[in-house]
Amino acid sequence: MTREELAAFETAAIEATAADHGVPAERLAALVEVHQSNVRDLPGVDDIVYEWRNYFHRDPLLARAEDAYYLALPDHVWDEFADDLGLGETERAAVVAVHDRQARADAADAGFDTDRLDTDAAVVLTRP
Repeated sequence: MTREELAAFETAAIEATAADHGVPAERLAALVEVHQSNVRDLPGVDDIVYEWRNYFHRDPLLARAEDAYYLALPDHVWDEFADDLGLGETERAAVVAVHDRQARADAADAGFDTDRLDTDAAVVLTRP
């Protein structure tokens, strides 16, 4: 997967998560891509990370890498994204799970601990 919006996501993470949730890998990749594109459009990746860091009591930023932000946010943040994408429960679970899988896979290289992902939902945002 070479699309710019998917730069922070490994094909293996998308394929494994899709299989785990019974969602076609192409569909899951498309959903992740649209989610990333939507964040870029409104309000922008850097802007939304800034807003979340100021809005939430506990700083959600786990790490900033060259190609991605890794965040731990309350699960309800995914409700708005799921509504925006028109996701049912299965697809929502798959999208959230692929973010979690990718964050956990990249934790050592990006230099963060995954403990917060046990209680909060991962959000991986590809940096433009």
